[in-house]
Amino acid sequence: MKILHVLETSIPNTVGYTIRAREIVTHQRRMGLDPVVVTSPLFATQEKGVALQEIEGIRYYRTNHIPVPASARSKWLSYKIRLQMLSRYRRAILEIASREQPDIIHAHSSYTNAYGALPAARRLGVPLVYEVRTLWGESAVVESGWRSGSLKHRFLWRLELGAMRRADRVVPIARGIRDELVSKGIDAQKMHIVPNGVDISRFVPRPRDEELARSVGLSGRFVVGFIGSVLRLEGLATLLDAYALCQSQGGAAPALVIVGDGAERAALETQAARLGVKVVFTGRVPHDSVASWYSIMDVLVYPRIRALINERVTPLKPLEAMAQGKVCIGSDVGGIMELIEHDKTGVIFRSEDPQSLASAILSLRDDPARMAQLREGALEFVKRERDWAIVVRRYGDLYHELLGEPVSQVAT
Repeated sequence: MKILHVLETSIPNTVGYTIRAREIVTHQRRMGLDPVVVTSPLFATQEKGVALQEIEGIRYYRTNHIPVPASARSKWLSYKIRLQMLSRYRRAILEIASREQPDIIHAHSSYTNAYGALPAARRLGVPLVYEVRTLWGESAVVESGWRSGSLKHRFLWRLELGAMRRADRVVPIARGIRDELVSKGIDAQKMHIVPNGVDISRFVPRPRDEELARSVGLSGRFVVGFIGSVLRLEGLATLLDAYALCQSQGGAAPALVIVGDGAERAALETQAARLGVKVVFTGRVPHDSVASWYSIMDVLVYPRIRALINERVTPLKPLEAMAQGKVCIGSDVGGIMELIEHDKTGVIFRSEDPQSLASAILSLRDDPARMAQLREGALEFVKRERDWAIVVRRYGDLYHELLGEPVSQVAT
């Protein structure tokens, strides 16, 4: 069975979106399916002339020869270019699909990919699956300052919901996303959840990188860390306030490392200076060095703020941390609580409450036996429920159902 995946972006770029996509196509290939990828004009690359690449045995068609709105010199011209982009993107997907003759077309967020793939699915008479990775309008409310219910906000939701209604199946990646879509009129029977996972063969517990710890002055310290995009929705201001409280509580003071970059980094550095606390801000680090940073951390914190986007969408990073034997602390927002069960696979604290977070950190620092129990519980959870080899089988069930074939035909 051949599946044509239509993606916004892909490897070799490494962000949460591309990591999930890579795991999907890699494990589908191992299942005996034949995944093929086409990426949108928004895929960023220095190799503009490349139309087709083979990466890890999978064909990647590129369409980034098509001009994108960012190339416009005015706001109105950007709207014109966006419409032209979508028209040319649709033709490109139709041409690729006609050549590849897939059994299923699987478009992934955003709506541009679903609308781009729709004509090809209809022309070839094959099912269209639309995978909803996030709630774009709600993300814009937090990160871009959009007003909830504004014209732009409502228009983006209208485009997303229109894409879902036209698809044969919708794949939300979390229960929270499904619940939000149901509240907006998408039929629950049309949806098929495929949650985030982790490759437990790549993310494994490893010895502490003592050389790295020494190089940043953290030898022998209890290290609290965050690895990911440094954005407002992540709630890192709460983490810094909690860290300052930890420093004033006595006992061996923990250390704090923030690995990653983003729009909030400068504000956080200013906040750390104002609080008078030393925080290691690494900025963006090479992808192949991330495991070393994980190795020196005792606890990973995910202090997401209380916002609709965080209530509905689950992050990928906590699963990576759990698979590496790390204890996770997360705020009590819905997307985090889908992953972390308090005192079983991690610790939950009150969102945007520095005292609650500081208490959680110090309670773990002072209780090695509890730390060991939580590490074991988290590892068992990801191995049992969130290994990509297990998660990706759900796509096989969905595809065979759409084609009217017995689910038992799915290779394992």
